[in-house]
Amino acid sequence: MKILFVGSLVSGESMEYLNSVSKKKASVAPVNYETMLIRGLSQAGAQVECLSIPPVAAYPGSRLMFMPDKMEKLDGRVDLHWLPFCNIQGLKQSSIERTVRKHLKNWLEENKNEPDKLVFLYSIYPPYAEPSIELCRAYNCHVSTVITDLPEYMYTWRGGNGLARKLNEMMRDRMMRIQDQCDSYILFTEKMAARMGVERKPFIVSEGFSDGSIYDGIGEVEKYPTKTIIYAGNLSRLYGIRALVEGFMRVDGEYELHLYGAGEDEAYIKEAAQKDCRIKFFGRVSRDEVLSALKRSHLIAINKPTADDYSNYSFSSKILECMASGTPILTTKVGGMPQEYYDYFYFIDDETVSGIAQAIDAVMMKADELMEKGRMAREFAIQQKNYVTMTAKIAYFLNKQASKGQ
Repeated sequence: MKILFVGSLVSGESMEYLNSVSKKKASVAPVNYETMLIRGLSQAGAQVECLSIPPVAAYPGSRLMFMPDKMEKLDGRVDLHWLPFCNIQGLKQSSIERTVRKHLKNWLEENKNEPDKLVFLYSIYPPYAEPSIELCRAYNCHVSTVITDLPEYMYTWRGGNGLARKLNEMMRDRMMRIQDQCDSYILFTEKMAARMGVERKPFIVSEGFSDGSIYDGIGEVEKYPTKTIIYAGNLSRLYGIRALVEGFMRVDGEYELHLYGAGEDEAYIKEAAQKDCRIKFFGRVSRDEVLSALKRSHLIAINKPTADDYSNYSFSSKILECMASGTPILTTKVGGMPQEYYDYFYFIDDETVSGIAQAIDAVMMKADELMEKGRMAREFAIQQKNYVTMTAKIAYFLNKQASKGQ
C-alpha cells in the first residue's frame, strides 16, 4: 500500500526552531501524534511519503515570511517534504492551496497505475483538504482523514476581534462544508461519526497513541520533595484552568501546583502565584523538561469541563502521554473518554471550585496507593494503547480502503 500523507509533520528539532522564531507558539501535540502515526504505518509495511505544511504562525506572528522547499527524513526511512508557501497573513492559505494542488497532482499522475494507494490527511484543514478531495475524486483515489476534534469547534477558541475573528469563522465554516466529503475516517471518539454525518461511511475509532520510549531519555528521577500537582498544556478556560487554580488555593496542605504551557489565562495564573506561593508558573519549556516534571510530580491534573459540548466529542491524546509517565492522573469524566480508562484514573465528580478542592484533598491523602495507581495506568497505556498496536489497526483499515479505490 502506498500512502501520501498530507499534514504538519516536521522533525522535533524543526518544531523547536519554528517555535523559537515565533511569538505565537504552535502546539507540539499534533506533531507528536503525526510522528507516531507515520512511524507506525511505516513499520506496518506501508510505503509512506509526507507532504508537510510546517506548523508556524503567519507573519508577523512568526519572523518567517516564506517557508522553504525542504526535505527531512523520519527515522531515516520516511521522506518529509516541506512544501514552500508564502507565510504572510492573508496570503498564507491560498499559497498553501496552490502548492498542495501542484504536488498532489504530480503524485497522483506518477501513481495512477498503482492499484493500492490512498491520500491520508491529518485533519480537514481546508487549504490542503479541499484540493485533496477534489483531485482524489478526479483520479479515483481514496482519501481518508484523521479527525481529532469536531470541525464545528475548530478555530472557535482562538479569540481575536474584527478581521481575525471573521477569518476564523470562515475557516471553521469551510471545514464543516467538507467534513463529510472524505471516503473514510479515523475518529478519536465514536460520537463524532453521527455529529459529522459520516456514520454510514467506513470509519474506525482510535483515540491516540502511547509511546513509553519518550521517557527513555529522562531516566529514573526522584519525586519532588514537596507533594506536587502538575498541569501541562493549554492555559485557558476551555481546559478549566481557572477552576483548577482556584480549587487548589482552597486546599490546605504542604502541596505545590506547577503549571506549564501558554494561553489566555497566563496573566491570571501569574496573579494567583503572587497570592499563593505554592503555585509555580513555568511557562513554555522544552519537551524534555515537561516530561521530567510529569515523572517527578505526585499527581497530574487534567480538568476539562464536561459541561462543554466540545469535551464530550473529544479525547485528549495528551492523556496517554501522561499515563505513560507513571504518575497518577486526576481528571473529569468527559463524554469522549472510553469506559475502559475509568479504572486507571481518579475523577473530579463535582466540577465546582469547592468540588475540585475536595477531589484534590481526597486524592493527595491516598499516599499509599498513588504510586500503584500510576503504575497500573502506565502499564495499560504502554501495553494496550502503544502506537505500534494502534497503528497496525489503522494500517489494516486503510489497506482495505485502498484496495477498494473509492
